[in-house]
Formats: sequence, structure tokens, C-alpha cells
Amino acid sequence: MIDTVIFDIGGVLVDWHWRKSFTAWFGESLVEPLADATVRSAGWRELDRGVLGQEEIIRLLQKNAPALSEKIAEVVRRIHEMVTPFPYAREWIRGLKAAGYRVYILSNFSEFGFEASRPSFTFLADVDGALISYELKQVKPDRAIYEALCARFSIVPENAVFLDDNPENIAGAESFGLHGILVESKAQADAALAALGVRAK
Repeated sequence: MIDTVIFDIGGVLVDWHWRKSFTAWFGESLVEPLADATVRSAGWRELDRGVLGQEEIIRLLQKNAPALSEKIAEVVRRIHEMVTPFPYAREWIRGLKAAGYRVYILSNFSEFGFEASRPSFTFLADVDGALISYELKQVKPDRAIYEALCARFSIVPENAVFLDDNPENIAGAESFGLHGILVESKAQADAALAALGVRAK
């Protein structure tokens, strides 16, 4: 029986609109080269791991496209501007809490990005706890991050469901023993939760 719901942040509770932001900041012609140098690069994963500081991450990513160095630095420094909470995020969590479920956050995020974004993440006030990747120096889908979440908050994996928009992260969660829902929309996620017997009030 499910008693715990675990949410990712980006793509689940907030809109991760990097493409829209890149277009607005730099123009359509630079969207793809900048994406390859930043959000689609292996270095971006290191940003979320939290081992390197902001300036170290900037220098690492700049190696991917030296000609775009200034713009890459701007992307990293404005990372918090590329996320906007979905209007339903807080009520979604509150509805689950009202129905008696424990609710947690498990998300890949850099420390500087998370702290800059935190003021807009009003839903954090309603969850029972959160584990952000930079705290552990591990990222989803590493098994250690699911294990750490469950140990920290006394979550029984078979009694918990994890919602994420990344198939690899869902596969990692399921291999650890959590139920997983790949989020495509809130309506689809709610239907998948209902299939597991989970309904918000």
C-alpha cells in the first residue's frame, strides 16, 4: 500500500524552460549550440552533483564552446531564471498531504541554482522533507541517492511512488524498489497515481 509520494522538481513541479530562455536571451540561432555546450553536455550533470563551484562549472562548460564563453557563463549564472513553478504544484502537494500521504522531494540541482530558485518554490513549505543532489554529491539515477532518501526519511521503497520526467531516473528508482511514474502531464500522472490507489483530496 502506497503511503509516500516522492516528487522530482524540474518538469514535474516546475517548468524547466531552458529553450524558451535561451531564445529570449540569445536568439534562435544560438539555442542549439548553447544547449550542446550546457544543458545537453556531460558537464551539466557535474553541476547537479555539487562537487564543483559555480565558477568551476562555468570554466568546465566553456571548454565545450570557447567562442560562446560569455554566453555560457550567463546561462549558469541565470539558471534560476529558467524554472517557473507550475500553477498547480503547491495544491497538488497539499491535496496529497490532506489525503494522508507523506510527500518528499528528490531532485538533481546545483546548490547555487537551488538556493537562487528557492524563493519561488513555495511548495517546499508543504513537503515533509527534501533531498537535493548537491547535498549528497550524487545524482539520479545513481542508486545511492534513492537509498539515501529512504534512509533519511524512513521510507519503505515498496510503499512509495516516485514521479520524474526522466526515464533513466524512473528506471533507477524502480531498480531500487520504488514504484515509478514517468510524468508527461499532471493529468497523466494523476491517472497513474490513481491506478496505484493514490488520490489527492
